[in-house]
Amino acid sequence: MLYLLTNLEPRQEEPNTMLFEELDEIREVIFIERGECDVGYEINKKKKFVIRYSDSTAIGGYNCTFNKRAIFCYRTKTLCEGYSVRKKNWKNLVDEKYYPNIAKTLKKNVENDYLKNIKVKVLQCKKKHVAKYHGRHDYQ
Repeated sequence: MLYLLTNLEPRQEEPNTMLFEELDEIREVIFIERGECDVGYEINKKKKFVIRYSDSTAIGGYNCTFNKRAIFCYRTKTLCEGYSVRKKNWKNLVDEKYYPNIAKTLKKNVENDYLKNIKVKVLQCKKKHVAKYHGRHDYQ
């Protein structure tokens, strides 16, 4: 755990700052202590945000852990203050040869949190939004 604490870098983002766009390669895990952050998707160059996190949240953990690009948009709603860890340092933390107990638990928790709390919810909203377009007569 000391390894994580020594690699934290302070971070502050202004309101309405795009942290990550869809298909961005995420190169850091952001821990927001204070502020609100939105998660959403983009259709026809229009962004729609469907989840709002307030205070004490982490963004980018799943993507950095499993080398996945972002499939959603992340932006700050208010002034956000916290810390970030670069992907290289995060990968060292979740590397099972150095910290096997921490790595296994961390990977499991990061994956479960992302799948249950973000991916399923945002994809459901996106699917409903796309269904509205399919029902339109002017849509081909």
